[in-house]
Amino acid sequence: MAYFCQQCGECCSVMGQVFSIIRQLDEFRFLFRNEYTGDTREVEVAPPLRRLFAESLIPAEWENPCPFLRRDQPLGLSFCTVHQTRPDVCREYQCWRVLVLDREGRRVARVMERRYLCLEDEGLRGKWEEFRESADGLEGEDWDRAVIGFFRGLGFRVCV
Repeated sequence: MAYFCQQCGECCSVMGQVFSIIRQLDEFRFLFRNEYTGDTREVEVAPPLRRLFAESLIPAEWENPCPFLRRDQPLGLSFCTVHQTRPDVCREYQCWRVLVLDREGRRVARVMERRYLCLEDEGLRGKWEEFRESADGLEGEDWDRAVIGFFRGLGFRVCV
């Protein structure tokens, strides 16, 4: 399934536990370390994002973000300022396979990994539990289609 980043910043909002800057090599180049594996990587702030990197503060609502995550407040979007040179673990990450939005475009649920549903609207929990029992015997794309149909049937917009 396709994946489209909403630039919410959530994925990187705790990555400061994983990544740290070992050394600044020049104004916009850094030696970066994965604290779990010990791997190091040189990263560079992309030229179009250098002003944002230099002038923006990391928002307080992010507990321990990646040191290269910035939010463009006027746009309301988050940016990985080293996106072009980011580590492999960041390249491989996708926060959803199926994204469910309400009429205003707010995220209400997402399917992650193979079959993990993350509900952001707890009011859907009962309906989901009833539906889930009927979908338990389904596999792969059949399960995906059933889940997509479930949310669309409730009037939600589903992105896949």
